[in-house]
Parts: sequence; structure tokens; C-alpha cells
Amino acid sequence: MDMNTLNNANFNDYLNLNPKQQECIRLLVGEGLYKKDIAKKIKVSAQTISTWEKDEKFKSGKAGYNAHYLSNAVPEALRTMRDLLRAKSELVRFQAAKDILDRTGYVPVDKQEIEFTTPTFVNNVPLDD
Repeated sequence: MDMNTLNNANFNDYLNLNPKQQECIRLLVGEGLYKKDIAKKIKVSAQTISTWEKDEKFKSGKAGYNAHYLSNAVPEALRTMRDLLRAKSELVRFQAAKDILDRTGYVPVDKQEIEFTTPTFVNNVPLDD
């Protein structure tokens, strides 16, 4: 898998944006700032940011940055899930195990109905004979 691609989001889409758009995304995602504060910081209007947010290239760039930004949290998230397998609560342990198995592609076998007929014996001889 291309290391720049995660969940169909490509970090290169972010890198292809202009520097102000990149900074806008970084501040939105990484810093959690409001549009009006970002607008002042990067010297554009809030309306410009709203226009960017409607643009497909900007949306792709933001998705690429989000995937890249969140990918750094994956090791810690995995450790947390593993630690939850040892939680005191049985429900928490169950949910953690289920989530891990779901995310790794484990698919439980569906419940199957099995029909079984007991042979009839007459004088210790099966009836079919």
C-alpha cells in the first residue's frame, strides 16, 4: 500500500494545495481553530475559507491531511484497545475483543441449522435394512 494513501485519502492531495490552503487545513484539523480566527491568521476572508471548503480539491486535501494526521495516533489507539482486553468490566473486554476482531477481518461463522433424524430400530436392526 502506498504510504501516502490511507482510507482512499491521499496526503499528496494536501501537498498539491497552495500554502494558505494547507495552513488553513492544518489549523482546522490540528489546532481546532474557528474559521474567523484562521482567516485572520492566514490573511484571507472567512468567505474565502467557506469557498475553499466547497472545492473538491480542497476537500481531497483535507481528507489527505486528516488521514495523515490521524495515522500518527494509530499505535496508541492499538495499545489502548489491547489494554482494554484486560479491563475489569466484562462488557468492556467483550467490546474490545469484538472491535479488534471486526477490524482485522475476522468474520464469525453464521449459526447453522442441522437436521438430524434418529434411525428407528426393530429388534436391534435398523429399519432401513
